[in-house]
Amino acid sequence: MINAESIIYISTNLVWISLLISSILAFAVIIDRIIYLSKINRDEALFLNELISSIKEKDIKSALLICKTNKSPLFNIVANGLKNIEDMKEYMSNEANKEIPKLERFISVLSTISTIAPLLGLLGTILGMIEAFGVIAQDGGGDTLALANGIANALFTTAAGLIIAIPCVVSYNYFVHKINNKITSIESISSEIADIITKD
Repeated sequence: MINAESIIYISTNLVWISLLISSILAFAVIIDRIIYLSKINRDEALFLNELISSIKEKDIKSALLICKTNKSPLFNIVANGLKNIEDMKEYMSNEANKEIPKLERFISVLSTISTIAPLLGLLGTILGMIEAFGVIAQDGGGDTLALANGIANALFTTAAGLIIAIPCVVSYNYFVHKINNKITSIESISSEIADIITKD
């Protein structure tokens, strides 16, 4: 039969498991976004000038080849516009609606973890305190050293939650800033390319 102590023990373990999963998930998202954003920035730095030169020379075939070779949101947007020059801006706008979410993928996970990790830590601490005061109720709190150790162990979950949440908050704000700048850059460059193509 499950008693109160067993429930607290199981709940505490679930808190630690949830914190561990949260930390692994946060780390995976941070690494994924760093790699993804670095790759598209590198591709644009290497090939953007070449792409614009090809477009200025009306060499659409070469421009499309560059876009096909480099699968970043900007190049995909431009490629869709170059394939439909008669309504280029409309097609680029439609493609942007598909591509921009790729920049924002998984970012909400960091926001969620930064919110729930401290709460999980606090829950773990509360469970630990309940357990510690249960010991006091049973034994009268005679072993103060054991009680202090029990409370200290309970507080570890709050510390763990904050250790997970703080990098998530910093990373989330960093990525949001980078992504907003990238979206602005994509809009500006796409508009510039559309103007080059459509001008007489």
